[in-house]
Formats: sequence, structure tokens, C-alpha cells
Amino acid sequence: MEKKRPEFRKPKAAQSYETPEELFAKLPNRVKSHGYLRGPQTDALRDYIKLQDNTDIACELPTGTGKTTVGLLIAEWRRRQTGERVAYLTLTNQLAKQVLREAESLGIDCANLIGTKETRDAGEVGRYTMGRAIGVTTFSNLFNVNPVVQASNVLVFDDAHGGEHSVASMWTVRIDAEDHQDVYQEVLAALRPSLSESQYRVVTDEAEYVAVELADIHARADVLTNITAVLDEAKEPSIHFPWTVIRNNLIACLFFVSVREIVIRPIAPPTHTHAPFSETKQRIYMSATLGGEGDLLRGYGVTGIETIRVKHAQWGRRYIFMPSLYFEEEECPQVVSSIWNGMSTHRALILAPSFPIANRTFDSLSAGMNPSPAKLGAWDIENSLEPFTTKESAVLCLAGRYDGVDLPGDDCRLLVLAESPGAIGALERHLREHWKLGPLLRRRERTRLIQGMGRCTRDATDFAVIILLGQSLVDSITPPAFSKTLPGEIQRELSWGMEQGEVAREESDALTGMIVGLLTDEEYRKNANESIAELDIPNQISDELGDEDSGKAEVLYLRSMWSDDYTGAYQIARRTADDINKPELAGYRAWWLFLASIAARAAGETEGEIDCLKRAKAIGINSGFLDSLLRLRSKGAAKSDNATSLDVQAESIWNQLASWGWQGPVFKKKLEEMMTGLSQTNDYTKFHIGMERLGQCLGAEVIRSTADGAPDVVWVFHDRYYTFEAKAGTQLSKRYVLQAKGHPAWVQAERPELSEVPMQALIVAAGNEVDESAKPHIKGLNFISTAEILKYGQSAAAELKKLRTQFVGKDFGVARDQLKAEIQQAKLDCGSIENLLGTSL
Repeated sequence: MEKKRPEFRKPKAAQSYETPEELFAKLPNRVKSHGYLRGPQTDALRDYIKLQDNTDIACELPTGTGKTTVGLLIAEWRRRQTGERVAYLTLTNQLAKQVLREAESLGIDCANLIGTKETRDAGEVGRYTMGRAIGVTTFSNLFNVNPVVQASNVLVFDDAHGGEHSVASMWTVRIDAEDHQDVYQEVLAALRPSLSESQYRVVTDEAEYVAVELADIHARADVLTNITAVLDEAKEPSIHFPWTVIRNNLIACLFFVSVREIVIRPIAPPTHTHAPFSETKQRIYMSATLGGEGDLLRGYGVTGIETIRVKHAQWGRRYIFMPSLYFEEEECPQVVSSIWNGMSTHRALILAPSFPIANRTFDSLSAGMNPSPAKLGAWDIENSLEPFTTKESAVLCLAGRYDGVDLPGDDCRLLVLAESPGAIGALERHLREHWKLGPLLRRRERTRLIQGMGRCTRDATDFAVIILLGQSLVDSITPPAFSKTLPGEIQRELSWGMEQGEVAREESDALTGMIVGLLTDEEYRKNANESIAELDIPNQISDELGDEDSGKAEVLYLRSMWSDDYTGAYQIARRTADDINKPELAGYRAWWLFLASIAARAAGETEGEIDCLKRAKAIGINSGFLDSLLRLRSKGAAKSDNATSLDVQAESIWNQLASWGWQGPVFKKKLEEMMTGLSQTNDYTKFHIGMERLGQCLGAEVIRSTADGAPDVVWVFHDRYYTFEAKAGTQLSKRYVLQAKGHPAWVQAERPELSEVPMQALIVAAGNEVDESAKPHIKGLNFISTAEILKYGQSAAAELKKLRTQFVGKDFGVARDQLKAEIQQAKLDCGSIENLLGTSL
């Protein structure tokens, strides 16, 4: 008997609906918790219908309003309308599983594409490929050289701002100094000719772990050849795969170097070259907190985005405290440790802009914690949060992850934000520190702060204590110009927390007791909530700089450079620089002129390159780097002048003020060290520290070495340096004189690049009586008395106090001209210093 053959199945057409709202109403298998759409969800879906024909759409739905549901409904609606592939992308496997559970609650069929080619179910891949189910996976399964996610009808990017790193990583070679030590050392050696002596010192100094230098590779074909030879042999997948993607476009890349990593990447990701992204018909960027449109443009390499923003109050209650305002830096970890010791549930989350900062914060806090916590990182929660939420004593340390982590209720009640999130990654850190692009990065900083503060408050009844640590974070968040751009509820919580922190001035243990009470005592917490509710909610203000087109310009510049259209890139950069006229963005204008110089050189336009560098240097931001570059490009024809020296000095003084803090007690402590030291002429160590602090106040690079034959202190300015030999008595012997005269030779041996720089050797002492045997040797030596140095130190301290008060909360681009005028008026400029130290012995 012949075996019966299987019957053919008739393909079923998926039923389509007019709108995602109608689809929701007709989903037959929704669970009771999803019985209706909330107001913000309905608003977002209706706004989407108005924009449904656009290629790129960003959608903001605040925490707790059901963002995932909206994304899934749009994706399923599009799938049913077209029968084509759709995919929903998340930051981690754990979040992808969370989306799958949400889809199951809605009754929406999804294909699980989590994992690697070896671990994925081929049947699930097939359902996505044929458009029968929404593919759910991570960003990394789209942005790689062999992605499972292909060009689709729609791609939904959840936690879009958090995903920008995953997008860029496909075109970013990151060589970690610890994980890939041999490759790091080889590439650093290859880059050595493209780094100045001062840059090389910075990137080889462990104390400078935050600093990021930009290598000048665009004029060094030999450097690129050597780097290519090294990286062609690199076998580590995290280096090899991005290297294969950018290898033939190195002229379009920037090379960032620091003591902990070397990063090679373009200014924006060339996603237009990645077909699974660029050929998708629609891309939707979901976020609880959208920053500026320009940030999404540069983050995803696109040139236009339509935006949906749904208004809704922030969920939960945050009790925000800043110990750094009231305690010395070394005391702040003890405050947090005491809070931990008084908690009933010992779990805390640390969010920091980088791994070194996260690790250093954990080390400082955990030293005093009892019980001692387990340390967990992103790798521990890749698939589930349970390794953290089920532990009795644990601290989760995350770097750059201000979005995409949900820890509701007792999962975590203590959140520590360490340092400002205003700059994440090598590119942002370099732009912020060297080009003073704080204003441009401020929206990202605000977005990350709002997102970070919401990690532990996931619904209306949730609460958490938030501790803000680090001078950079305190300096960023306290000025009204920034705090008033935060949502009103967070402004109120921040204001309340700063007011309560005043108890720390009266009794150090009182702040700890208050915070522990908030965590453990419901009635105490109720009183706090009533107190917060009594405060007026300030109106949230906008901080628009009129620079929204800048993100598009960066993408267009990148695309031109990537396609070898260097003339086009040069024109875009010059046009963008010319359009920037706000003082706050002066550093951004200088940056664009620098980018224009790169394009001009690649196009063979030497005259255009030199002109761009001259214009950039004249702005007075990062002028030391630009001056050095200009002299190299013009083969010594360009010379430094007094204006350049004042620009560099003013920027250095500004950096010193920022380092010591625009808020908090560190600044006062540093000035006290200076004044105490300068008055302790019989205590060599303290006096040398006083001289070091004075040099820092004046914007000098200070060398204070204990090596044999070294000067006690060296002040290095942009175009001159001074060596100091300090003596307690009034009688200057032949030995002292010869020792002081030998100091320039020591400096030139240690710092060869200073060999051609004017210098002056000095003796600092109470009096200038010279022994007869020493008199034949005093030619070329100068003298200043300890009394004069003390007096000048007093003037410098008074001026810096005034400058700190005058410019707190301001941007360097706005303040620089006035700052230079104040420095000159107070006779702290290099010319005045030269006069002060100009008396021959």
C-alpha cells in the first residue's frame, strides 16, 4: 500500500490592522496586566502614525510608561502590514529576554535570536528571515561583520543612547593596555613619532589615567605603515574584526592614546556602508530620555531624525546627596561605607563613565564596608540580573551603562554615581578636556544623569538613595545653568538633598544617620517626602545652543572622508566652522577647523591646511597643541608669540581651577598647602610643596623631583621654564651656586624637548649674600627672596579665589577673554612672572 503523502499547507496571510492601537485591541492572548494602553503609550502610537513614512524616528517614553510595549506593537504592526522582516534590538541578552517576556504577555510572536551562530536555533532564525515573527536580539548581532540581523522593514533600537557604543564598536579598534599588553606596546611604539614629548609623557604616566591625547598621524605615512604592519598580525577577535573594517580608511580615522588604551576610530560610525542598517526601510530609536537630535545623528551615522516626545513625570522618589560638598575627598568613602553598614539589604549599584573610575570607586568604598561585598560587573549580568539581585552582599560596578539596567524595589536601594558622565569613551574625553566641548556634551551628560538616576526607581512607589561622588560631577550638577535643565521633580529632589547635606557641617555622623533612616524607616521616609513636596517645582529650561545641525555635519564630513572625497570634507568642515559663532562653542569651532586641516592635507591643499590651523590657534583653545602642529606643518616658519603664551597659560589656569574644584573643600585645601609651605622656609619639604602649588596656580607644569642633582622645583610654561634652588639661610655658598647653575642641564637631560626653550635658573633664599668664592660663578643666576615669593603667593591665592567665584558655572569659551584680562591685571601672566624672576644674583 502506497504511503500517504503529506498535504500541502496553504500559507496564511497575517491579519493586518489600520493602526498599532487597533492591533493591540485585537491581540487575543494578552494577559490581564496588559488589558489596556496607558495614556503615554496611546500618545506615542498616534504620533508614530503621523510619521510612519519617515526612515528614522526617535521616540521618548519616560521610565515606567511602557516603552517596550510601544516598540513591540509598532514592530508587529509593520510586520503584519508588509510581511517583511522586523527586528527588536537591546543592549544585552538579559534585556532581550525581558523583551521576549513582554511580547509573550502581549501575545506577540517573537523569534529568539539571542546568542551566537553556534548557539542560536536555526528554526528561530528562519522565522525571522521569512518575516513570520519579530526577531529579538542584541545590537551586537546587527553591528558586526557577519550579522544575523539583515536589512529589514523596520529595526527597533531599545535604549538607543546606550546602544551608541555598540554601533561605534564595529568601526573602533580598541587596544587595552592590560588585556592586550603586547599589541598595545607595539602600537604605542609605532605611534611614538606622531606624539610630542609632552604627549608621550602623559600617556606613559599611570597618574594620568583619565587623560587622552590625539596622535598627529595625518602627516606621517610611515606611522600608518608601521601600525598597519602591527595590526595586520593581531589575532584577538576584538581587535582583528574592527581592524579589517577600518584598515583601508585610516586617513578618515582619529588615533587616541592614553595610559590604559589606544583607540582608532572615525568621528562618527560609517553606518551607510553597513547594508543591514542602511538598507532597512525604517529605524526607530526608543529611549526613556532622548538627548538632542544631533547626538542620535552622530551616534548612528544618519543625517535626519523625526522625534516623538511624550510628556510624563519622572517615576519614583530619589533622595540625592553630595558628600563632596561638605567632606574632604578622603572622607567621602567613609560616609558611603557607614551608610552600607547601616542598611538592611546590602546591595548597591556604582555607575561611572569608565572602568578605572568604577574600579577605584569600588576599592575606596568597599574597604570600610561590613559585610564585605562581592564585586560584580557587566559580564556577570549579561544574561540575568539574578547573580546580583539574589546575593546578600554585592556591589554592581558598571562603566558607561546609564541606561538598560532595571533594579526595582529591594533589588537595589543605594545608587552611587561616580564622577561626571559628561564624557564617555576616548573621543568624548578628548573633546571635553582638550577642546573644551563641555557645552556640546552637556545634553549627553544631562541625559545620562537622568537615565542613571532612574535605574533603581522603576515605578511610582519606588525609592532609592543616590550618592553623587567626585569633583567633576559636583562641579557639573550644582551650577543653576545646568541644574535648571533637569526635570522639575529631580531639581526639587536635588535642592532638598543639598539642603539636608548642611547637617554634615554641624555633625559628620548626622548625614549618615539621615540616609540610613530614609532606607530603613518608612515613617521617616514619609516625613521626607512631605518635606520635598513642599518645595516649589522650578520650571525646566532649555539649553539649546542652536547646534542641532552639527551632528549631521559630522556625519556628512565622515562620509566624504570615508569615500576619499577630501575636498568635499574640507568644504563641509570650513562651512560648519564658519557657521559657529556662539562663544560657548568656540572650542567646537577650533575643532572643526582642525578637522578641515586634516581634509585639506589629504586633498593636497597645503595653503588651506595652514590657514585652518592658524585660524584654529587664534581662537585660543587647545592652542598649545595647535601651535605645535602649525610649527611642524610650516617647518618652523610659524613662531609662538606672547598671545599664544597667554592663551596656553589661561587655559592651564582654568584646568587647574577645574581640577581643584569649582565647588567643595579641595580648592581651599590646596591654597592652604601653598601658603603654609611658602611661609615654612626652614622646612624644605613644605616649602617645595608651596612652590609647587604656586606654579600650579600660575598655570605652569611643575616638576618636583627628589633625584640627585635635580632642582627643588621647576616651572615649565609654554615658551620658558624656571628652575629653583631653595635655601634656608642668607649666606649663599659656592656649592649652592654651582648646584643651582647645573639645574638647566638636568632639565635638558630629562626633557630634551626643552633644550631650545629659554630658561632661567634661580636661587630662593631669605637673603642674597654671596660667599667670595661663589662670586665668579654667579653669572646667569637670578635671585628672589622667600619674602617676595610669599607675597606673590598671597596675591596669586587672592586672585584665584576671585576667579573661582567669578567664573563658576561658566564655560571656558565664554570666559577666556575676561580670564586673560584678569590674569594680566593681577600680574600673574608670563610677562609679569618673567619680571618678578628677572633680578640677577
